[in-house]
Amino acid sequence: MSTALIIALTFASSQVMLSLAVLLTAVKHWRLPHAILFCFLLAVLAYIAHPMVSEHWVGDWVLPLENAIPGLFWLLCSSLFNERFRLAPWNLMLVLSTVLIPQIGILAVDYLDIGLPYFLYRTMPQALEFVLLAWALYVVVRSWRDDLVESRRDLRLVFSAIAGGYIFTLISMREIFMADSPWLDQWQYLPVGAICLITNLLLLQYKPGVIAEDTPEETQTGSNAMPARLRPVDEVEVPVEVVQQLDSLMKQEHLYREMGLTIGQLADRMAMPEYRLRKIINAGLGYRNFNDYLNRFRIAEAGDKLADPAYENQAVLSIALDTGFRSLSSFNKAFRDAYRLTPTAYRQHKLGSE
Repeated sequence: MSTALIIALTFASSQVMLSLAVLLTAVKHWRLPHAILFCFLLAVLAYIAHPMVSEHWVGDWVLPLENAIPGLFWLLCSSLFNERFRLAPWNLMLVLSTVLIPQIGILAVDYLDIGLPYFLYRTMPQALEFVLLAWALYVVVRSWRDDLVESRRDLRLVFSAIAGGYIFTLISMREIFMADSPWLDQWQYLPVGAICLITNLLLLQYKPGVIAEDTPEETQTGSNAMPARLRPVDEVEVPVEVVQQLDSLMKQEHLYREMGLTIGQLADRMAMPEYRLRKIINAGLGYRNFNDYLNRFRIAEAGDKLADPAYENQAVLSIALDTGFRSLSSFNKAFRDAYRLTPTAYRQHKLGSE
């Protein structure tokens, strides 16, 4: 093993161990993203250890953890950046398929001397790995502009532009373009340590809530809904007049009805910098996503209309579009999250009761 490889492995493993140590200090407060990040770091550690055991039979059994990196990265991005992500059995099945299928192939071909098509136990799992990585990057980028947590927006940059891009490039080079390249074998581990170092700096700089935080207090739904309890974040005082201006724009001018309204457009309307408005909505109203803030008003108006006999003959789709939703599917999902009923069932319940 060359000196350069030893240096790269030492640096990378030290940063991964530091990440694991940072996580373990707050194990009592773990939620799903913390657990997935822990598993992801263990998989990265197995990837770093692979050169030291590759000539031994142990290497074949370290490989499954290494193969889990793309799938765990997808789960990690989904749990970190998708507020409504819930781990489902099919999520685990996708990840396990990238781990178990190659391992079954190795067991059958190398140990049991059973002939299996290469594409079945190598090409297909690799293709799925690329799909999961692309899916993860889509999750990261999709709601970046609506994210109100500034520290988490920094993590998006690390995960999308750096970590995800590197994993994607590395798998492409290792498996397709530069397979068995001595240069790649030596230096592929150094960027891993650098990425973990950047992540550690972010995690140590920001509060634990950057990874996962309790959802805001549930507020009253309907036309009389009031803003969530004002609470300062990072010791920043929230101007009451700005919160009142927001409330006026939403409740009196119904600005939320504008389909595709962005926080940048709202900031222009209020004549203030976007970053300041982002922090005010996050700090003053407790929202981590701009669309969640808008949907609160949209759902409240939609609920009132569905319960009003005067709108009994108006189509649900029409109500959804009138209140600012882009599609019926997004409206149905948001409405079910708020009322635990579909819009049609809610209308039948309310009008039937009356």
